[in-house]
Amino acid sequence: MNRYETVCIVRPDVAEDVIKGIIQKATSSLEGSGATVTKVDEWGRRRLSYPIQKKNEGYYFVLDYMSVPAASKEVERILQLNEDVLRQQTVRIITTKKAVKAKADAEARAAKLKAKAEAKAGAAVKVEGGQA
Repeated sequence: MNRYETVCIVRPDVAEDVIKGIIQKATSSLEGSGATVTKVDEWGRRRLSYPIQKKNEGYYFVLDYMSVPAASKEVERILQLNEDVLRQQTVRIITTKKAVKAKADAEARAAKLKAKAEAKAGAAVKVEGGQA
């Protein structure tokens, strides 16, 4: 199974319940084919970088899931057939051991820097408290 991410832009004049229906149809299709939906992230209404079908805004949502390639293709097909969907794109997220290790190292460095900054802030407060 591979990890995929599908970004979808829906027409801005569509009702909220229709958008929820589109998301539900996509996730149920994925789950029906044995995929695991990791996250559904609704970004909401945003301005488009260029007009699509004479629309300047669109409702964005992102599906993050683990599936076989056939399930991914099926979701793409479902979204393409829906007239309310302006654009959609699916990408496969490649995770290698090297990428996972690099991410863990970056998080460790960030945690160290945060702890160091908190220690400095605590020392500064202590010094100010001692003088007053």
